[in-house]
Amino acid sequence: MAASRKFTMSLMVAWVFFSGGCAVMEDYQKNQAKSRDERAAAAFRGQARVEHDLYRSVAGWKKNTYRNKALLDQATADNVSIEVGLDDQRGLLLVNGAIAMDFPLSSGKKSHPTPTGSYTIRGKEKDYHSNLYGRILDPAGTVLVADADSRKDPVPEGASFSGASMPYWMRLTDTGVGLHVGYVPGGRAASHGCIRLRRETAAYLFHLVKVGTPVVIASKAPALETASRP
Repeated sequence: MAASRKFTMSLMVAWVFFSGGCAVMEDYQKNQAKSRDERAAAAFRGQARVEHDLYRSVAGWKKNTYRNKALLDQATADNVSIEVGLDDQRGLLLVNGAIAMDFPLSSGKKSHPTPTGSYTIRGKEKDYHSNLYGRILDPAGTVLVADADSRKDPVPEGASFSGASMPYWMRLTDTGVGLHVGYVPGGRAASHGCIRLRRETAAYLFHLVKVGTPVVIASKAPALETASRP
């Protein structure tokens, strides 16, 4: 039976070659190569998913950051993307669609929710300060308002507004939403809408991504939705 299938395939290849010439044969070979690449990529993502599932099966995983070193060694600005899961307050770094990092974050609290949707990194600035949120200080540097909103809180004469420090800023929207270093309380939304990261995570992502890197924000990270399907 196997020999019969091989013979039939040989006849089909021969027919394609003689009926369409070299161009048809070239298309056939490209399609075959594409199919092989897609199967290899699927197997690659599947193995990465198994390793990631194992990480999440161990007690206490939410306190830590998962790293797949083999995948991170392959990461470039051209093959990575980021996904943010608001429900579990976790972020994923994907390399060619496979989960390479799984890290804690803190998104916007109920009064300042982080918007969901598909975005791209629109700009990067290592030493960024917010022009919306910060503190109001008197001339001596004493804090008058610790959680000030420049749009709502008046600055007394002689006082000044000091924007909150947001190191390793990666902008997502024109309205001031981005990823940056900030307090990450662990499993809890606490920001004014931005996505806070631990310093080590923010620095790594900042140096890896480029303007144009895709970022998806959803209730559950799409890569995990895909992973849960049979």
